Amino acid sequence: MEKKLNRERTLNIVLIAITLATIVFIWSNSLQSVPESQAKSLGVRAQIKPCLGVFVGQGNVTDNLVRKLAHFVEYSALGCELALLLALKKRVSWQPIMNSAFAAMVVALTDETIQIFTGRGSQVQDVWLDFAGACAGILFVLLIRLLITALRRKHKHNHVSK
Repeated sequence: MEKKLNRERTLNIVLIAITLATIVFIWSNSLQSVPESQAKSLGVRAQIKPCLGVFVGQGNVTDNLVRKLAHFVEYSALGCELALLLALKKRVSWQPIMNSAFAAMVVALTDETIQIFTGRGSQVQDVWLDFAGACAGILFVLLIRLLITALRRKHKHNHVSK
């Protein structure tokens, strides 16, 4: 039992560290100057254009699309991490889920506020996109958890009835 608690505690610490690293990564991107940010976006666009072009058409892979997609993906990762923390703590109910979504919104608002002070400006649209990404990440983890729980119950039920 103690071994399980130590493993859960270690996993919790690692997950908190990953979540904090994700927030630092998000905010560090907002601290970049306009030229640095544009150069980074263009580099990413060059790398993902062939793959993304399959879905949206090669001519439609723009710098703006890459930037908006980056917002969604960064915050989806953050949402997944926050939901994994809830699942690990076995606190998956409406209030903790709403608290996680609210925390992601605070990170997004802070992110856009940082951009005001770095001369890049902020956009309400990006906050909504960030929040949608976080909610998608939270929902993804919760759906996977629900599926695993259902499969475990089915397996346990099948095992008991034999």
